[in-house]
Amino acid sequence: MKRIKLVLLLLSLTMVAAAAPVLHSELSGHAAPDRGDDPYVLVVNDQTDGVDVPQYFQGNYTAALDSLGYTYNVWDHDSSGEPTVADLEPYDVVIWVTGNSSGYPASNPSYAQSAISWNEQHTLIDWLRTDSARGLMLSGIWIGWNCVADDVNDTQYASNFFDNFAGLSYPVENFTDWIEVDDDWTLEATGGGKLGLEASYDIDWASTENYPDQLESAVGQTEAKWIDADSGVHHKAIISNEGPNWKTVYFSCPLESFKTATDRKDVLELVLNWFMEGESTVEETTWGQIKAAM
Repeated sequence: MKRIKLVLLLLSLTMVAAAAPVLHSELSGHAAPDRGDDPYVLVVNDQTDGVDVPQYFQGNYTAALDSLGYTYNVWDHDSSGEPTVADLEPYDVVIWVTGNSSGYPASNPSYAQSAISWNEQHTLIDWLRTDSARGLMLSGIWIGWNCVADDVNDTQYASNFFDNFAGLSYPVENFTDWIEVDDDWTLEATGGGKLGLEASYDIDWASTENYPDQLESAVGQTEAKWIDADSGVHHKAIISNEGPNWKTVYFSCPLESFKTATDRKDVLELVLNWFMEGESTVEETTWGQIKAAM
């Protein structure tokens, strides 16, 4: 399927803790592990919205977490539905993997925001604000397309979550000049990023879909750009953002399309390390305390 104003996104979250890996197909009602030196990570697996034949990439994330020795839980979006702030509150890190689901633009009245719904965007904002070191990783080829792309006017819809937390500036080339990525493409670090990425990474394009989002940062915080087989430079594939007590990273080249398991592990480790910088220096605020203060 081509990206003909119809596209498909994959949604998946990953949470890490400290012990042997713990996996739940449905996490609602399960307590998070006790807080330790490592982050708690939740992997939210939501890869089926708006796609007839879903691909399931969550194993790339859990395998990297296993290699790193983290404990994590998996939230299955199909069986458990949208997580609430209370569901997310015990965790330091959420990895929201959308893969190639939700391929329709945000201007489509039937399928807009199926990758990350308006309610989920508000939930994530509230969760990011409730602790001293929240980290959110978005990973999917069409998250921006499905959530902010107005393909009628070739512009970006306003969104508190994407404008101010993801820090996304959606390039017009996503409407006029789609990129078609193959295994000869690479990712090249932009320099000055927060993650400390290597100079470049080889791509092994994992999805049966193509024409992924190109990204720019609304705050000038970029991590890596798309480089085609002819060394042509395109917009960004990874951007980051941070606030007083939270950090976000957005991958439109999902982790599953990094060529080697070692690269996937190393990149995820850089993300988690950046998320957890200074974690122990700020006192935790619970969601209950936040609500009581409102």
